[in-house]
Amino acid sequence: MTDNVISYKEWEEKYKPQQEVMIDFPDDVPDISPHRIWTVVDNNPNSVYLDVLPGWRIFNRLGFYTTELSWHDKDMVVSNDPSYKE
Repeated sequence: MTDNVISYKEWEEKYKPQQEVMIDFPDDVPDISPHRIWTVVDNNPNSVYLDVLPGWRIFNRLGFYTTELSWHDKDMVVSNDPSYKE
């Protein structure tokens, strides 16, 4: 696992998503710091796993999460692929 990839479980524990399900764009995203917004994307159409990336993304986006804590690494990837260690 690379340094900037974390598991979905680690992300939940560290950043604390503020809702149970993704929200749609743009009207459902609250007016908060952009460093607390994460985009769920389908980076690999040949895989069943999705990624969560920090910030607003448009390409391949499926929805958004907001978190209690801000992200600091724009290159971080949150993966729900179980092959990554937790």
